[in-house]
Amino acid sequence: MTLRQLGILQWLGLLLGAGVWVAQHLIGSGLTQADCGAGGAGWGISNDAWQAALALAAAALVLSAEAAAITVFARTRGAGFGDGPPSDEGELRRTRLHFFAAASIAANAIFFLIIVLDGVASIVATGCRQG
Repeated sequence: MTLRQLGILQWLGLLLGAGVWVAQHLIGSGLTQADCGAGGAGWGISNDAWQAALALAAAALVLSAEAAAITVFARTRGAGFGDGPPSDEGELRRTRLHFFAAASIAANAIFFLIIVLDGVASIVATGCRQG
């Protein structure tokens, strides 16, 4: 795999998890509002089914981002972080890719847990309360 392909995978692994979580949370909030509000009453939205499908789709995308980050991490293993500057530009780029891949692995694990907890809470909790 070329450094350019690894770079694309690295950015995918780094940014996809955060973007998917934001989208899942916003769409899930919209679904709850549509289910509970008078404007969405005629739509026949089943909040639990839509929230489960949304959480599963988001979790699958975050797991693919995690796989991309793990791939970059594995392919750049052995990149010298060294005591001094790297000898060529390719080595410098590999160390940066390795660093961001390691950060992506941790971040995607956190985003996965947030998505699972958000999905479970949206299904289990009572969404519509008239107060």
